[in-house]
Amino acid sequence: MTESTTATDFSAEPPAPAYLLEMSGINKTFDGIRVLENARLRVRRGEAHALLGENGAGKSTLVKILAGAYRREGGAMLIDGKPSRYQSPREALAAGISVIYQEFSLVPHLPIYENIFLGKEYGGRFRVDKRRAAREAAGYMRMLGLDLSPETPVCELSVAQKQLVEIAKAVSNRVRILALDEPTAAITDKETRLLFDIIRDLKRRGLGIVYISHRLPELFEIADRCTVMRDGAFVGEVDMKDVDEGDLTRMMVGREVAAGKSRRRAAVRPEIVLEVRNLGHGDKLRDINLALRKGEILGLAGLVGSGRTELARCVIGDCRFGTGEVVFNGRTLAGGVPESVELGMAYLGEDRKESGLALAHSLAENITLPSLRQFGRGILNRRRMLGACREYIGRLRIRPDDPRVAARSLSGGNQQKAVIAKWLCFKAKVYIFDEPTRGIDVGARDDIYRIMESLVEEGASILMISSDLTELIKMSDRIAVMNRGRLAAILENDGRLTREEILSHAIAGGKGTTAGKVA
Repeated sequence: MTESTTATDFSAEPPAPAYLLEMSGINKTFDGIRVLENARLRVRRGEAHALLGENGAGKSTLVKILAGAYRREGGAMLIDGKPSRYQSPREALAAGISVIYQEFSLVPHLPIYENIFLGKEYGGRFRVDKRRAAREAAGYMRMLGLDLSPETPVCELSVAQKQLVEIAKAVSNRVRILALDEPTAAITDKETRLLFDIIRDLKRRGLGIVYISHRLPELFEIADRCTVMRDGAFVGEVDMKDVDEGDLTRMMVGREVAAGKSRRRAAVRPEIVLEVRNLGHGDKLRDINLALRKGEILGLAGLVGSGRTELARCVIGDCRFGTGEVVFNGRTLAGGVPESVELGMAYLGEDRKESGLALAHSLAENITLPSLRQFGRGILNRRRMLGACREYIGRLRIRPDDPRVAARSLSGGNQQKAVIAKWLCFKAKVYIFDEPTRGIDVGARDDIYRIMESLVEEGASILMISSDLTELIKMSDRIAVMNRGRLAAILENDGRLTREEILSHAIAGGKGTTAGKVA
C-alpha cells in the first residue's frame, strides 16, 4: 500500500487581495459638523470606479483623505491588502496615490518637463540634469499622446493639455491609484474621447481609477463600477452594467427627479417688465432688442463669445453700453448696479465664488447681505435674520443646514443655492441666471429648477443664460439666440423646438432655416 502525500509549494506567492484600495468606516468632521460617516470605497486593479453623489455628499472630502490632504477620524484604509497610515500628500504619493483636482497644481511659467519632475529632479545637490528630465518627460508625453515639446511653458497649454501634464506627473510617480475630479468639466467632446482612451490604457496597465463626475452619461462609457454617497454616508456599490441613469439618480438624491419639459406655462403674463432697446456695446453687442414678460422664463442661448454674458452685464448695469437703453418697469435706467438692485433686479453670475459670495463670512451673513433693511435700521434683529436664513436654507435644501457655517466650507452646488437664497431673501422682481447649473449634480439641478418655477409662479421673471440646450428647452417659454453679438432669433418653445434649430441660429445666424420672430 502506497501512502499518498500532497506536496506544499512554499515558494508560491499568496493570491493578490481582491481590492487594490479599500476604505471603510471613514469618518470626518469640520467645526463639529459631521461630513463623513461610515463612508466606504473599494477599487479593483484595472478598473475605473465612479464616485457619485450630490454636491455636499462628501466625495471631495473622501478623496482628500485618500490623498493625505485630510486626516480621517475613524475607519481603515488598505492598499493592496495592507493597512496604510500615511499623514500627508507626500506620503500618499510615495504610496502610489495621486489625485488630479479641477484646479491643477502646475507652475504656469515653468516648462512641461520641470512640472512633471518638480520635487523629484534628476541630479545632485548642486546640479540638476535638465536634459535627462526633458528626455524622460518626452517619453511620458508620447505615452499620453501629448504632441508638444517638453520645453513648452505650461501657461501656453489648453485645459485638456494641462490635464495630460497632470496625468504624466502621476504616471512618473509610479502611481497605482489615480483619482480624477470632474476631469471633463472644462474640455471639449473631442478632448474627452482622448482622455477616455488614456484612462482605458491606464486600466490595462493595472491602475485603479477613481472617477468623479456629475455627467451621468459619461459614467456608463468609462466606469466599470460605481459607489454612491449621500449626506456623507455610503449608499451603495453597483456594477454600471446593472443600472441606468434613473437608478443612480434615485440612489444619489433619495427621490424621483423630474425629467422632460417643464409643465408650467400659465404664469406668463403679457405685461413687459424688462426691455432692451437697440442696445450696443463696442464690438461685443450690436442692436439688441429684447423684451421679458412678467412670469416668463426667457432663455438666452449662443456659443461662447456670442455676447450672452455681456448682454446680462449691460442689463444689470455692470457694463456701460454705448448705444440704446434698458427699460425696467417703464423706467429707463441711468446705469449702474446699485440702481438696478434697488429697483429689484438680481444677477447670479456664473462664477459664484468670485462675484456671488463673501466666502469668509457665514451663510447667514451672505443670505441677508442685500436685505439688511428688512432686519432693522442701525441695530439689526439677529433673531429675525437667523429665522429668515433657516427658512431659505430649508426651502433650497442647503447642506450643511447651519446658518453659522462659512460660505467657503460649502460644496459648489450648495454655494450656488446660497447665492439664490440671497436674492430670494431680497425678493427681487427680475432674476438673471448665468449658467445656474454648471458644475452641480442632478439633485441640486432639480432643486434649482423647482425654485425657478416657484419664482415665476409668484410673479417674478427670469432671464436664463445656459450652454445646456436641453436645460433651456426644459425650462424656457421662449429662447433668444445670440450669434456674434447680434440677436439671431427669438424662438417660441411650443413643444416642437429642437436643439438642432437652436444650434443653427447660434452657429450660422439662422441661415438655411426658418428664423423665429425677433422681438
